[in-house]
Amino acid sequence: MKKAFVVDFDGTITVKDVGFSIIQKFAGDGWKEIGDRWIKKEIGTSECGQKQWDLIKYNDEEIRDFASKFEINPGFKEFIDIIKKNSYKVVITSDGYDIYIKEILKQNGLEDLELSCNSAVYNKGWKLSFLNTDKECNLCGNCKKKVVEKLKDEGYEVYYIGDGHSDRCACVYADKIFAKSFLKQYCEEQNIPYYDFNTFYDVIKHM
Repeated sequence: MKKAFVVDFDGTITVKDVGFSIIQKFAGDGWKEIGDRWIKKEIGTSECGQKQWDLIKYNDEEIRDFASKFEINPGFKEFIDIIKKNSYKVVITSDGYDIYIKEILKQNGLEDLELSCNSAVYNKGWKLSFLNTDKECNLCGNCKKKVVEKLKDEGYEVYYIGDGHSDRCACVYADKIFAKSFLKQYCEEQNIPYYDFNTFYDVIKHM
């Protein structure tokens, strides 16, 4: 069977959560209260994201410069080498934003990878776009479940790799799950089978 790997970005491909770090460093007062409402599912990503990025008074060049210094997870480049060698499919799917994701991928020579994420454009303020929402749910800006389901419909065996709140819904539709942090906790609470991982060397062992 054809294999596809759906991979989260913040805290999965990167060691640290870049999107959260940007908000933490650049947003003005009030960002934490907005984020807490998102965690409690009182508001979705689109509302949370726009409200938080409205608090950022820095331009796109400053955000890219900050993002360029974040490290990717050990083993990720080797993981991609194996993907390409075996003609597997990989999709980076994130509820974060292209402004920093594309910068980090470019810094690491990985800009050719397929990417599904939200968009952030600066023009005297930040304008966010969410092009892959689920109208029935509307919690995430980028519905990762739709990405997994599309791959399943195309006949792929889907491996899901993630760590966060926005991975919980999508991962259960995959054939195999690699989880850490919040996603690992969720899988344990829901008795969902998963492989524990810290770096991508742990993922490579099961490929």
